[in-house]
Amino acid sequence: VVIGNALIDMYAKCGLLGKARRLLEELPIRDIVSWNSLIGGYAQQGQGHEALNCFKRMQDEGLSPDAITFLCVLNACSHSGYVNEGKYHFEDMKKRYGITPNIQHYTCMVDLFGRGGQIEKAIEIIKRMPSADYLPVWVTLLSACCKLGDVKLGRLAFEYAIQLDENHAGIYVCMRNIYAAAMMQEEAEKIEAMRVKLEGPLEVEEL
Repeated sequence: VVIGNALIDMYAKCGLLGKARRLLEELPIRDIVSWNSLIGGYAQQGQGHEALNCFKRMQDEGLSPDAITFLCVLNACSHSGYVNEGKYHFEDMKKRYGITPNIQHYTCMVDLFGRGGQIEKAIEIIKRMPSADYLPVWVTLLSACCKLGDVKLGRLAFEYAIQLDENHAGIYVCMRNIYAAAMMQEEAEKIEAMRVKLEGPLEVEEL
């Protein structure tokens, strides 16, 4: 079972989900790790429907999901745009299974709402977190603001992010792009100057 699970995980991470699925079917014993690897693989490939089907089948076989399962399920919903399904499973994990969401689950929900254009709900999720001192959640919110062109919330996310890690080059690039898209060239240049001071000018290949 351990070797089989390792192979399922390998195939899933390589995007060979057909092989991962066939191998899982051939295992004489399937455990929670087997299913988590496959669900996670479908999630990363944006195949939310298949991920949720596996989630249901796993339960049909008598296995109860754990915190990792729900992390994979929420990722699947986020990458596939299943906002309502993601909300349901996020609430259900605690109500039905007694699993307290951790900071990664909250970050998945911020990503879910951000991708779905529901930025205010993403903010509400951050307010529910036990601690907001978690860089990935602010990077996730900043990315959503970049996609939606939300300057005000983008600036808020940027300020929180640099307080947590002022050396994270990606947050400067994202904030610069938000300003540039809003035709706020002076502000964009200031952010770019901060980024250049941090890591130097971009190479020609990166432009």
